[in-house]
Amino acid sequence: MPKDEFDFEDPFELNGMVFPTQEDTTNDMAECFIEEFMRMGYSHKQILALFRNPHYVGPHLALEKQGEPFVRGLIVDIFARWGRSVSWAEPVCHRTEESENGRELRAVAPVAEIEMDQSATDPMGAAIPKFTQ
Repeated sequence: MPKDEFDFEDPFELNGMVFPTQEDTTNDMAECFIEEFMRMGYSHKQILALFRNPHYVGPHLALEKQGEPFVRGLIVDIFARWGRSVSWAEPVCHRTEESENGRELRAVAPVAEIEMDQSATDPMGAAIPKFTQ
């Protein structure tokens, strides 16, 4: 088969799937993008640049729907889960709170330090954070 023709039977061909849903999965999708690029070694500034780039359709969609302060706060939260610090020049919003008229962003104090478990590592060799609540 010629290289430029698509073969639906080829198991190694990249196939995108769409699953229609009633709920908004933008936040979960954005969290996955942030964690994926963070684990590949991207800095928080590089990840924010990906969200700003319209050629990265998924991350850019999340930025357009939720706004940059929300994305910055999500980056801070994801990095904190993995025990990595992020510092922005201006304050950010870390969480959303449900209200009667929809979601509202709320500025909160920086995320507390997370204890790292040095005996367990992720696939890239970094220590895995201990989550205690």
